[in-house]
Amino acid sequence: MKRAILSLVLSSAVFCGCTSVMSAIPPSPRQEPLEKALGENKRLQESLEAEIQVNHRLAYELEMARIDLLKAQAGLTAAQAKAAPTVPAFQDYQVERVDLGLLTGPADWDQAHGYDGIAAYLLLKDGDGDVIKRKGNCVFDLIDVARGKQDVVMSWAVPADVLGANWQSLPRGFRLKLPWQGDVPYGDDCVLRASFTDAFGRSFTASRLLHLEEQPQREEPQEAPK
Repeated sequence: MKRAILSLVLSSAVFCGCTSVMSAIPPSPRQEPLEKALGENKRLQESLEAEIQVNHRLAYELEMARIDLLKAQAGLTAAQAKAAPTVPAFQDYQVERVDLGLLTGPADWDQAHGYDGIAAYLLLKDGDGDVIKRKGNCVFDLIDVARGKQDVVMSWAVPADVLGANWQSLPRGFRLKLPWQGDVPYGDDCVLRASFTDAFGRSFTASRLLHLEEQPQREEPQEAPK
């Protein structure tokens, strides 16, 4: 029994001595670079995770900016569509050209001597050249060529309702009376310009050269000899 106890004590002493010896052994030269590499990898991993978080935040901010830009573009498109004139979806039989008829010129409509103004025959034509009736506003300007191309001596604004009331079927067109305004430039060459704007906001212009002369005196009927 004593011999067994002695053996156990000796074994314990030997084991403790081996442990002390192992702890006293210096680390291997190959272990230090390995530990250093592991530490560097850890630092790189932490840096990469930080960059990933930054990229996620930047991607989120970029996506929100893109959404705001799309909203702004949609609002701008809606505003432009609201402000722009409506283009007719059915293009046939729309106004393509405006002319002033051959009968346009000085006119006398009160049966007294002297011209009372200008009778204007406004013709709205489609793509086939046919005269059509369409709604719109028109402005007539009388320009005295002798004074300059931009010297408007008289002007008449005709709203759509008044223009429509002066439509005639034979010959087809709008016949309007434009009374004189102020002094009439008799003896001068003048241009009558018509600026028509249809219901879709499209503008058309026509002009005709007029040589203004005073109305000649009417010959009084001679009495038959008795």
